Amino acid sequence: LERMKIRLEELGTGSNEDVMKEYKEVKERDEFLVREIADLEASVAKLQELIAELNLQLNERFVAGIDKIGFEFNRFFALMFGGGEAKLLRMKPKVKAKKKDINEFGEEIEVDEEAEDEEAQEGVELDVKLPNKRVRGLEMLSGGERALTSIALIFAMSQVNPPLFIILDETDAALDEANSRRYGDMISALAQKSQLILITHNRETMGRAGVLYGVTMAGDGISKLLSVKFDE
Repeated sequence: LERMKIRLEELGTGSNEDVMKEYKEVKERDEFLVREIADLEASVAKLQELIAELNLQLNERFVAGIDKIGFEFNRFFALMFGGGEAKLLRMKPKVKAKKKDINEFGEEIEVDEEAEDEEAQEGVELDVKLPNKRVRGLEMLSGGERALTSIALIFAMSQVNPPLFIILDETDAALDEANSRRYGDMISALAQKSQLILITHNRETMGRAGVLYGVTMAGDGISKLLSVKFDE
């Protein structure tokens, strides 16, 4: 025992009281950290449940919203083009993957194959078909037809959750006279739910407005602001 005491003193561990005191402090610290870890693990589990619930709700609302927009998009597209069909398709991005195959000589080869990226978020793609045309797809449309399609999609989104104000900056610039009349009819329909502010040079669109604001120049070459209320 004396030899052990001497060794303990040489090691510098101190008295039994100091050792017990240090042991209690370390034990209390360890118990505190165990409780903290348990609280963190419980919080992580609750957050994961909340994330899963929110993802489910977001997916349900996303699908319902896309379906509503798709219905209105098809309606506005048919009005704009006098027929045809337009859809909003939910899909995931494609990724290239390697796939093993057998060639005509019986040899095993690797070929590229497109597959859905399961980790990517689901997106939306437009599928349109013009009346009296066999080709379909957004890439097959001309610049003017794409402009009309964009207008139809904007109007469709505004109908699902109508905002207080809609600002359209020369969205009718690429339209001919016949399409301008259809555009004007849709503008009048939108004006029943939202207040529209239009920047335009189109006479048909200006004819549907309640108030015109513009800049005019008299013979003296000085510009001045002008407003016209059609009701008056």
